[in-house]
Amino acid sequence: MQLDEIIKNFAERLTDIDLYQRAAKDIAKKELEQLNKYAEQLRNNPSLEGLGFSTHAMYFYDPHTGTARNYGFRKSSVEDRATQVVLQKNKQYCWLLAEAYEEFEDYLESTYAYIGISDNASWLMSDFGNISISELSEKDYEWYLDRAKNKRDVPQSILTRLRFLYPNLVHIETNNKLNVNLKVAIELIAQLRHIIVHKGGIVGDRDAFLESVLKKSGGWNNGKYHPDYKDFVEQFFGDGEYKNVISLLEVRTHPEIPLDIHNDVYGELSGYLIAYAVLIYQSISGEK
Repeated sequence: MQLDEIIKNFAERLTDIDLYQRAAKDIAKKELEQLNKYAEQLRNNPSLEGLGFSTHAMYFYDPHTGTARNYGFRKSSVEDRATQVVLQKNKQYCWLLAEAYEEFEDYLESTYAYIGISDNASWLMSDFGNISISELSEKDYEWYLDRAKNKRDVPQSILTRLRFLYPNLVHIETNNKLNVNLKVAIELIAQLRHIIVHKGGIVGDRDAFLESVLKKSGGWNNGKYHPDYKDFVEQFFGDGEYKNVISLLEVRTHPEIPLDIHNDVYGELSGYLIAYAVLIYQSISGEK
């Protein structure tokens, strides 16, 4: 596989994922608009205010008797349902970000396979496994890809090797027009993905999470870190009772005016993935 094809495939996959995110946004917006209309009807007709918006009974089939048994019940108001819609939208955004990061990992593995087959010297000896140098000429791209996928500590080991091979990548990580430390950003997304997949998007300790991200990305020095890093990481969490919950929802930038002007939080993170992938592509190809 050629380098152009690898970056093209990654861009296409992220395009598909971003379209799912936009669909989730549109669906939630329409449902919230309907809920607002219903809430307005209730305000104009006080006699209906005591009615719940919806009721839900949860059942399972008992394996001993084969009969349905109730295990949960919820009666929701319009406000409850609106909260559920927003939280569900956020969960969808989180899972889409996790998927986007996994595509980024696949991109790294494909790219590492490409440089390995193009120039054997770009790989560490341990990357090749138990094989003699004379046998390498017989190996195809798929063999290199399989070795890349099974490299120890993927994807961090691949990123470490790429930074060694292409020093300009290290420079641009911290000196770029985005005014973002991209090494911190990529590590942040990696750890957000872990929390989303394994912890339902909820961290136990936000300070410990911050420390973990910065230590693994070089942003932590003798127990100190730049305050900008703290602000950068914590902007992707909620407030109040949701302070430990990853939040990728849009943030209104001018709530005082009736226009939907917002900061696309999910798009910011997915944008860092494609930006970093392009930097890697440019470093290898020599393209600017």
